[in-house]
Amino acid sequence: MNDSLSDLFTRIRNAHLVGHHTVRVALTSTNKSILDILVRHGFIKNFHKIQNRQFLVTFKSKGVLRELQRLSRPGCRLYVSAQNIPQIRGQLAIIFLSTSKGILSDREARNLKLGGEILGYIL
Repeated sequence: MNDSLSDLFTRIRNAHLVGHHTVRVALTSTNKSILDILVRHGFIKNFHKIQNRQFLVTFKSKGVLRELQRLSRPGCRLYVSAQNIPQIRGQLAIIFLSTSKGILSDREARNLKLGGEILGYIL
């Protein structure tokens, strides 16, 4: 697996679409940061570490996740300054940014006046 973030997004999106209540994802620091943001903003119920270097992600209910997409890819990185952080469908979506302070949501990055690489978004 070359891109653990794309794998995380794909596993969460597919498990949610078929109605599973939980899904296993790889245990990486990037995935942990993204999952922390998803819990804080109410998109998933919780997650915890299980054996074999994996996280077990528990979903809230059907219909919470509508769209989960990777924007910046290993072959085509997307960078923005704090003033140019986009809004997807107004402020309904949460954009994930990799900044000098770690991985933050778009709202947190705007408050701290930090730009960075746009990793993806959830709606």
